[in-house]
Amino acid sequence: MIRTLVAASLFITSLAIAQPGPDPHGPGMGPPPGKGPGSGMGPGPHFGGPAGIPPPIAAKLGVSPEVQKQVRDASLDANEALITLDADLKRAQLDLERTLADSKVDEAKAMAKLELITRAELAVRKNRIGLMLKIRKLLGPETWEKLQAEFPMMGQGGPGMGRPPPPPPPAQP
Repeated sequence: MIRTLVAASLFITSLAIAQPGPDPHGPGMGPPPGKGPGSGMGPGPHFGGPAGIPPPIAAKLGVSPEVQKQVRDASLDANEALITLDADLKRAQLDLERTLADSKVDEAKAMAKLELITRAELAVRKNRIGLMLKIRKLLGPETWEKLQAEFPMMGQGGPGMGRPPPPPPPAQP
């Protein structure tokens, strides 16, 4: 019974750890400095380059310099908080791995550590979604829609994250 439980726990943990986590840069963020092709623009929720909306896009959408600064400041604040949240998540994952590597695994202890991972993942997701919602509020619904048109994947963190999943590709004959 214990062996089955340990094997199942290891399997579930490996699946959970293998899942792609939330984008550490999230909506409104760019890749870390020095990352990303050319202007830093790329697919997905990244704006690229420094935090905030790229100036050419902001100008095209009519975003005022004041709102641009508010978006940039909100992005920087959320990214700063994300550093600690990400570290907490990684520590919790490592702690569970250590627990599961023991020759005799305490089920209650392992489940408690799994709960810590779940809370840490939730905190990361709340940080990212909170930032996205703050940016949406700063821009207003009309500008937000225009911004989404510029970056089709923005605001689409997967099913249940603001947009339905894209339709599957047509079957190949």
